[in-house]
Amino acid sequence: MRPRYTAVDFALLGVTAVVMGILFTLAWTVYEVADAFGGPIVARALSYGLWFIGAPLGATLVKKPLSGFLGETLGALLESLLPTIGGTTNLIYGVVQGALSELAYLFTGYKRFDAFIGALAGALAGPGAVALDAILFDAIAEPPVMLLWLLAASFSGALYGGLAALAASTFRG
Repeated sequence: MRPRYTAVDFALLGVTAVVMGILFTLAWTVYEVADAFGGPIVARALSYGLWFIGAPLGATLVKKPLSGFLGETLGALLESLLPTIGGTTNLIYGVVQGALSELAYLFTGYKRFDAFIGALAGALAGPGAVALDAILFDAIAEPPVMLLWLLAASFSGALYGGLAALAASTFRG
């Protein structure tokens, strides 16, 4: 029997979407400031993970299959509706990052929703974001640079994802 989503689950996902949409929008400011002072690698290392928090937060709060994917994707949908640099491509990123993050919970059979799995979910979103940067914006031209971006994205995602899951587990119990 598949777990059913309750009204509380939908409410938590809705709140997650709003909070993440706002945070994702603010992450552009972090990215732009970091880029101005440290260049694109520093900017990505500091900001990428902010865009990967939706999945660990949604999954840790709801604890059901696809809740990570929905947390990330719905947040990206809201971000896409707000005036940001990424525009509607934010939704493409959200879908890819949410799907990759969801793998962390799938691997555990949806039985673990702790900070470690949240960090793993955040880290798994990194390669998808870097690949999309390369495909959509030709942002990564050289393989060594791509490796640095993958490492920065995954580290940033793991850090922020783990912290989001830890905070959500404290809230939700």
